[in-house]
Amino acid sequence: MAADDITLLIAAPSPLTREALRRLPGTGRTVLRAATLAEALALHAARRPHVVIIDAALPDPAPPDPAHTPPHLAAPPPPPYGPGTPRSVPTSVPTSAPAGHTGGHRPVLDLIRAIRATRGDEDVFLIVLTEPDDHALRADALVMGANDALRLPLEPLELDARVSVGARQARMARQLRAYSDRLTREMARVAELQMRLLPSSSPYLPGLHVESLYRPSGDASGDYFDYFLLPPRVLADAAPPAPPAQPAPPETDGPVLRVVIADVSGHGARAAFLMSIVRTLVRAQNDGAAARHADGMPPLPLTETVRRINRHLVDIIGGEPDFVTLFAGDIDFATGTLEYVNAGHCPALLRGGDGQITRLPSNAPLLGFFNADFAAELCAFPPGCQLLLFTDGLHDWTVPGGTHLGPERFLELTEPCLRAGREVLAAMESALRDAAGGMPPFRDDVTVLWIRRDGPIAGGLVRPDEPVRPDEPGRPDEPAEAV
Repeated sequence: MAADDITLLIAAPSPLTREALRRLPGTGRTVLRAATLAEALALHAARRPHVVIIDAALPDPAPPDPAHTPPHLAAPPPPPYGPGTPRSVPTSVPTSAPAGHTGGHRPVLDLIRAIRATRGDEDVFLIVLTEPDDHALRADALVMGANDALRLPLEPLELDARVSVGARQARMARQLRAYSDRLTREMARVAELQMRLLPSSSPYLPGLHVESLYRPSGDASGDYFDYFLLPPRVLADAAPPAPPAQPAPPETDGPVLRVVIADVSGHGARAAFLMSIVRTLVRAQNDGAAARHADGMPPLPLTETVRRINRHLVDIIGGEPDFVTLFAGDIDFATGTLEYVNAGHCPALLRGGDGQITRLPSNAPLLGFFNADFAAELCAFPPGCQLLLFTDGLHDWTVPGGTHLGPERFLELTEPCLRAGREVLAAMESALRDAAGGMPPFRDDVTVLWIRRDGPIAGGLVRPDEPVRPDEPGRPDEPAEAV
């Protein structure tokens, strides 16, 4: 499309006016002409013009019945203007008198309202032509969404310049909208890929129950959670080497479930990209553990795994303002313990079998800033224990008064739900909704992971669970991801 190749719609009741406007000096224009409100709406819908010039005298398609019009709203009948008796205008752009409306009803405003509010077209440039003393109409038109309001009579060169300005703005608005739509589609594809990076199935272990809640603030998210079984551990020191004639000692000491939750700083595409890097690093360490197991070597300690993840992040984002908070834990079902590293993340909540809640605060620096060594904490995780992991998006819920919920208030609301031990995610969401006076908009990504151990787990992996996508309801007696 050439720079001046625009579509111009002229909505004016007088053929003389429409013809004069059609002959404006500009070139490269497709001119559409409408004599009524209905014609103007039909042409706008069919041709999507760049600029619409609206004469204030635009009539109704069906004028109101004077018999049913209150006397204080009645308008005098319009004079019988015709092609031979136009209004006296000192320029070559003629106009027509107001017709077909009462003092409280203006078809020009109906057209603006239909284009802006009803059809949602914010790109087209609207120019309204009014009588010199019709100040109220000009003000109303601009408030409703007109871009320009001009007094009659006016110079053709001035109107032509206004049309050119409007065409440039309309083209720019459409280009920006097309770019925005394309970006929205790209981000939707990013979000779809992100969903595939999250767990699609749960390891089935008798007595293990897993639920998750994942709600990005936008299309893409910087939150990440994961859980998977580690390769069996080699018991190098369990027994001395057995003679060839005797059976070998057991190779494993029970299943170990690794749980991870992480939060990348920021939002949008950059945070989503870094989130995928974190996921790749976490999974790569697990693949490395499988390779070590195949070679008869013990897996890396959890602390070494986190150290390597941090080292890679420093190589990638070191010197940038980005950072990652992470909680990683290994639940050993044979020993009934939880070993964890909390690198600057929100405190995890551990519920004991007696219902007591213990907060597991950060014990390591944020990831991605500098290389560091990490130390792990060890706590009991026998049958009856539960673990709740979450990201700080839950702190940003807005409560009455315009303040944020805050970490302490959030924990005060959440800990009783975890103490009850059943339907924790649903109870937590209900408590937060009540505190906020309804479901507020999410200012940040929200992720929660709940792990419950109901009974002893013996013998390791029983069978893989059927795939459960994060948007599908889980079975109450099997691991699931509940959103």
